[in-house]
Amino acid sequence: MKRLPHIVTAVLGLLLLILIMSLANEPEVSAMNQPLIIVLSSSQLEPYLQAVKGFKKRVKDQFPEARIDTFFLGQDSTKNLVTMQKIDNNQPDVLFTLGSKATRKVQTVHPDRPQVVTMILDGLILEQSKQATGVFLNFPPAVHLNWLRRLLPNAKRVYLLYNSQENSTLYTEIKKAATVHQLEIYGVPVDTISQLPAALNSVGRQADILLGLPDQTVYSGKTAKVILLSTFRNRIPFAGLSRYWVKAGALYALDWDYHDLGRQCGEMTCRILMGDAVSDIAPAPPDKVRYIINMKTADYLKLTIDPTLVQEAAEVFQ
Repeated sequence: MKRLPHIVTAVLGLLLLILIMSLANEPEVSAMNQPLIIVLSSSQLEPYLQAVKGFKKRVKDQFPEARIDTFFLGQDSTKNLVTMQKIDNNQPDVLFTLGSKATRKVQTVHPDRPQVVTMILDGLILEQSKQATGVFLNFPPAVHLNWLRRLLPNAKRVYLLYNSQENSTLYTEIKKAATVHQLEIYGVPVDTISQLPAALNSVGRQADILLGLPDQTVYSGKTAKVILLSTFRNRIPFAGLSRYWVKAGALYALDWDYHDLGRQCGEMTCRILMGDAVSDIAPAPPDKVRYIINMKTADYLKLTIDPTLVQEAAEVFQ
């Protein structure tokens, strides 16, 4: 009976030790359950920052405990190497990359990790990894033609300049989609820059609109002046590729809601964190469409744009 207090003390001590060990281990268990997401952006320009902001908000809404580490690539190759080494030392649950440069670098560092991508023109880069999905910037042909019809309801003859080796499939898809809107599509192949002046001359005054679509041969900083001058001289509306083309004189362009691009990628990331396989999440175009109009150009071309569409435009150059 005299030894009983010693036994009770020993048992209480053991229980206390177990409790202390349990409490000590609890943060480590929580850390293991905390999702780690690495963001790598090819740029710190405002559109990229907006996409990152939209992404973080969407993920944090569903996974407030998630840890999101953000990195940016710059012009300094030494700093970029240090950044990639930091990423290499982690084992993230998901990688979110913005731009082709960041996407390719991450695919070499963590080829087997789930990757969500945006700020790329098309989904071709995603085909290089079975663990990649995302939101590409190209709008489907049907979207382009729908907005063309809304902004220019009387247009019928639509001309396209395109590199036949790069965009023949896109040209075929546009011709197919045009039947719904009763539009006539005329394609003029431009396989080298030297062929561009002749192609523009062949368009002449026959087109109701020249529809610009992503094409590395036809549309670039080197060709912008020639294209804009030709369409102005022939009074042909030109649908540009971005706000910069519209600011320079194109009639209109479809644009992106960058915050929503991030939100859309955040949706995909949440699905992955919930257990969905990347292969079950198909790459997608943007959910939202913005458009920009140049009313100076519209006035010069003597075009009447629906006032409601002008009012609802994301930006109007007057």
